[in-house]
Amino acid sequence: MVTRAQRQYFNPDVLFQFRDIEKPVQSHLKNVYSLLSVGLIVATIGATLYTLSPAVQSWAFSLMLLSTVTSIGSLMHIYMTEHSRENLQNRIISFLLFTFSTGLGLGPLVHFASNFNPSTIPAAFLGTALIFVSFTIASLITRKRYFIYLGGILSTTLGVMLTFGLMNIFLRSEALFHVELYLGFAVFCLFIVYDTQMIVFKRQNGEDDFVK
Repeated sequence: MVTRAQRQYFNPDVLFQFRDIEKPVQSHLKNVYSLLSVGLIVATIGATLYTLSPAVQSWAFSLMLLSTVTSIGSLMHIYMTEHSRENLQNRIISFLLFTFSTGLGLGPLVHFASNFNPSTIPAAFLGTALIFVSFTIASLITRKRYFIYLGGILSTTLGVMLTFGLMNIFLRSEALFHVELYLGFAVFCLFIVYDTQMIVFKRQNGEDDFVK
């Protein structure tokens, strides 16, 4: 019998008890997060290439345009091709091309941040990693998949935020800017939980596409 004193203390082992997740789902999550990790590395290479190379920076506008077209094209290829063993390699290449072009497109922003305040980049990286890991674990240890019903609410909130952003172009309201900032932070934290549970839910229903 568990004593009252034992119940008062937090058991860290609970965080890693994913026994209610089936083996195929665990394997699928491993594939998803492995590919995501490789994609983040490739995106970092793209952003670093722009930041450290004056020759690349001299072609900033052309590269921004090229990265946008490449990102859209590779993303369309991923969504328009069927997930199969024959197409897997091409779809992974398209995904890595998407992440590289996205990282290259973010290069000017990273370059500006590194010149303005170099500590911004590692702080943003560590903060994002901590938030992502925390909310992913929270999603996986939740036995009931209630968060899969958040999709409509989150999409609607994104629409509201877009409207606020367009309004603030003309209003120049600092208060509205802070509403966008903190509301956006909350929404994208919830998107981590929602997307993780959707990955689990879809795999439990037979979908094994870990690229899309």
